[in-house]
Amino acid sequence: MKVKLTTAVALMSAFSIFGSAQAANLLTNGSFEDTTNFVNQGNDTMDLNVGSTLMPGWTVGGSHYVSWIGPTNPFNLTASPSGGSYFLDLTGYIDGAPFSGVSQTITTTPGATYLLTFDLGSSPQWGVQDGLTATAGSASSVFTSTNSGAQTNLWQAESLAFTAAGTATTISLIGNSGFNYIGLDNVSVVQTAASVPEPAIWMMMLIGFGGIGAALRTRRGCRSSGPASSPGRRRVDAAACRATG
Repeated sequence: MKVKLTTAVALMSAFSIFGSAQAANLLTNGSFEDTTNFVNQGNDTMDLNVGSTLMPGWTVGGSHYVSWIGPTNPFNLTASPSGGSYFLDLTGYIDGAPFSGVSQTITTTPGATYLLTFDLGSSPQWGVQDGLTATAGSASSVFTSTNSGAQTNLWQAESLAFTAAGTATTISLIGNSGFNYIGLDNVSVVQTAASVPEPAIWMMMLIGFGGIGAALRTRRGCRSSGPASSPGRRRVDAAACRATG
């Protein structure tokens, strides 16, 4: 029983530190499909002003409103195939810069690494190319579409890796180039690797595994002790093994 308990404790510690990263999206409403507060203001679109938190999980930032667009819009625009039915246009109904965007703060583990992914949308009837700036903590990068000019409703998968510096990290996606349309959909953050264990944790793991090895050696000794011709000795050894097991 002691061997099994020690083994279980050590293995749980190992898996908690070195186990594979959680695949769950750490963002709320990453594909903008939670339409609890969606109000069709015309054209199956809802405009959200700077500072708005009506879109669950997200806060609007930048210079002006963003447009939250549904599947029956008349603009010949569709959501990302990976994102559902709703998506964002970071230009709103305004031509050219400056643009707006959205942000969300998530819980993170200091020192752990994460991957931000999203789909960037473009369509030549609304002008190409378009792009945005993605920021995750101290990591930031500009992403620009590469639409040939003949690809209507092109969605391109983009990604940004980052290491968390604290227990909370803000994810921000703000338009930075385009004309009448900067599409955003299917936003996700997943943890890709745990933080490096502290020296004290390493020591605890080594002690735990050492204990497992010692216990297993004792059990092997119990199984092999006592010659076949010494039943009395075997009974004594069996009692001792039960006492230590």
